Amino acid sequence: MDAVVDKSYQLGSFRDNDDSLRRLKKQAGVALELEFDHLQQAGLTPGLRVLDAGCGPGIVTTQIALRTKPTRLVALDCNEISLAETQRQLDAAAITSAEVRHRNVYDDNLAEAASFDFAYTRLVFQHLSDPLKAMRNLLKTLASGGRLCVCDIDDRWHGMTPELPALGSFLDRARRAQAHRGGNRHVGSALAHLLAEAGFRDIRCTMLLMSTSLIESSDFCDLVFGYKLETIDEAELPEARAELQAIRKSLEQSGAWAGIGVFFVSGAR
Repeated sequence: MDAVVDKSYQLGSFRDNDDSLRRLKKQAGVALELEFDHLQQAGLTPGLRVLDAGCGPGIVTTQIALRTKPTRLVALDCNEISLAETQRQLDAAAITSAEVRHRNVYDDNLAEAASFDFAYTRLVFQHLSDPLKAMRNLLKTLASGGRLCVCDIDDRWHGMTPELPALGSFLDRARRAQAHRGGNRHVGSALAHLLAEAGFRDIRCTMLLMSTSLIESSDFCDLVFGYKLETIDEAELPEARAELQAIRKSLEQSGAWAGIGVFFVSGAR
């Protein structure tokens, strides 16, 4: 395995790892029906050979197995805690055919060449210092005509009513902190370009609007902003927590609203 492991998101390295795992699992389950609508548009259909690269806690991996009955399903992650949780999820659902592997998206031998019809990577690319290398490695795993779908965010696609200066300052603080760790909170808008540069064709883009119209404002703040606090340096935490408290308080007002666009960008080999 390649030595490079990006530090933007690694379970086991946070101030509160149990809370981070809880949030990951909750985040994966909050809008599954809508997520699978976008995956179907990207090319996920029953009976395919599927690669889940960066599987995290395995919630979506398990749902892929249950909903699409793939002829083959391989889940990859570079984090041992994530892999153990993925295996627990699969075992709980009595799924015995899925393979769980310790891999890094920067590995040249990420998976067998030309062996998959569909690859999915969910909220991974925002954490990568070399996204193009990862794209090219994923391309190699796909059979001719196979498709990769990348789901990720771009914090510039946030909206909030009433407008609040604290939101902009908090997001910029998180952007700088994640960039320092090698990540990119604006990656969503770059995904189509990255796919094209890596050699993908027939690129398609859809967007899921996650908002307080869909989930409670308290859940929205937890899922959308909670991780960002983990990235911020101790010296900036007091200001960041004050900004987040102002955001939460504003969203408690009658008629308040907040949302963020989640990108689903796919391409074919």
